Amino acid sequence: MADLKTTYLGLELKNPLVVSSSPVTNAVEGVVSLAEAGAAAVVVKSIFEEQIRSDIGELYDVLEGETSGVAMEYLQADLPGRMGPEKYLKKIKEMRKRVDIPVIASVNCSKSSAWVDYARKIEDAGADALELNLYQMPIDFSVSSNQIEAESAKLVGEVTAAVGMPVTVKLSRHYTALFHFAQSLEKAGAKGVILFNRFLHADINLDDESIFYSPNYSTPAVFPSQLRWAAVLRDMVSCDIAISGGIHSGDEMAKALLVGANVGYVCSAIIKESEFTVIGRILNTLEEWMDAKGYADIESFRGKLRETDLSDGVGFERSQYVKAATELE
Repeated sequence: MADLKTTYLGLELKNPLVVSSSPVTNAVEGVVSLAEAGAAAVVVKSIFEEQIRSDIGELYDVLEGETSGVAMEYLQADLPGRMGPEKYLKKIKEMRKRVDIPVIASVNCSKSSAWVDYARKIEDAGADALELNLYQMPIDFSVSSNQIEAESAKLVGEVTAAVGMPVTVKLSRHYTALFHFAQSLEKAGAKGVILFNRFLHADINLDDESIFYSPNYSTPAVFPSQLRWAAVLRDMVSCDIAISGGIHSGDEMAKALLVGANVGYVCSAIIKESEFTVIGRILNTLEEWMDAKGYADIESFRGKLRETDLSDGVGFERSQYVKAATELE
């Protein structure tokens, strides 16, 4: 029987299936059920800076009615830093007590001071690792891509310098030079990168002419893009790589490992089912494939199909496009 054990961010995992940040990881009982179903680790649903500031705003409103001026000024001055993520921290503490698998926190903020503060508190709450979600819409036309990436790398460096737990970064696919950016994140102290983030889709309701947001669930059809980038990036960085998006069966999980990923993030496949049995099916299929191939453990084949030469024109980097294009002529 194949051994599915692996490591991610220096953490020992019983298998390579990590449940990504999602509604199913937002509640303690949900995380308990995921662990019982066989998940090796969970990423707690992200906390957003806007959420924290909204909670703080409500507390400020309450304090406005107080009359002990000096005391209130003192409390208000550091209120965000002391009170903001309390609900999130409590949730992490409870999850850590209830499950014996790694609990990875996730934060989405835009100001470095906030990220560092949240990271310290999350570490104190017992999180095993921290996932940073860097995505933000660049709306200032005077800011270049170089500036955006430099600020992001600086922010990651500040967080990794402030905490002892491993930090990984969830990337969108919208970077001009993904390899260079990933290397800069690694230099800043990131222990891993996740390919790629998925977002809600904005759409328009023609009846009332309003904008609404709908979930953007993945399908196996999006998986080849993640596969390609992971294969090419694998030898460009020494940090861990996670593939997120498109893993709905053990076949995709095996492919992710073959190109060098350390783990596969699963979300949409779980949300689409009323039970968490998809976790067992993915792992069983992976184990059966490994047994059929004679692989005793994951390290026996991890990275076997990664891109090792970007100049030979026969790997993931370009050959598929060239081959397909010439065959159409």
